[in-house]
Amino acid sequence: MLEFTGIAIETPLQTWRWDDIQATPIKAVAEPLVSLSYLPEKMVISPQYFIQQLPGAKADLFARETVQRKLNEAADLLPYGYKFVIFDAWRDMATQQALFDQMRAFVKRDHPDFDDQQVTQAALRIVALPSTNPAKPSPHNTGGSIDLSIVDEKGRLLPMGSPFDDISERARTDYYEKAPDSDDTITYRENRRLLYHVMTQAGFTNYIEEWWHFDYGNQNWATVSKRDFAVYGATKPDFPWI
Repeated sequence: MLEFTGIAIETPLQTWRWDDIQATPIKAVAEPLVSLSYLPEKMVISPQYFIQQLPGAKADLFARETVQRKLNEAADLLPYGYKFVIFDAWRDMATQQALFDQMRAFVKRDHPDFDDQQVTQAALRIVALPSTNPAKPSPHNTGGSIDLSIVDEKGRLLPMGSPFDDISERARTDYYEKAPDSDDTITYRENRRLLYHVMTQAGFTNYIEEWWHFDYGNQNWATVSKRDFAVYGATKPDFPWI
């Protein structure tokens, strides 16, 4: 594969503090959401939350216009015949709430000794808090967050060592950088490196707890890339009949 696979993942923000991230100011630009379905030679759309029938989820996936352009740039860095598979992008607040509620239920199931605050903090590792506060939007609701992986020239998902929406510690982007070498762990490590480096080369930043989650323009991106402000706040698609 490309030279990206030989470069270790070293994320600039190792500890994620949501209070610090949401304190980043937003100077919102007027930029529309666009469909991600129109370049099938570069990306495959697999709207996981629509498939799973979560409230508010749409059959198409949308992102900011600049995000779509930068995804194209990142796709051009992939090996010949490889494509992105996009699992989620802009997210309706009903979907965000459903995911957060379900994650809290998972935490309660796995940690019956946790109090309410501990349950919420554990859930926040995987699902951002649903927010209608314009100064603290949920990342996916800005149209600047993308959940994705890679398929090879035969349409097979590259093995990443954990599935999309995995809630275990294996979901952490750099997990296999520290794992003992084996045929499998080397494969997982190189595939994650490929995804991480093509995306960051195009200007995205990664959420360290999820190998599949990347940001551009929102508060996550501004914090990780040490910008003074974010450029994307909450938004929604412009549907003429809704």
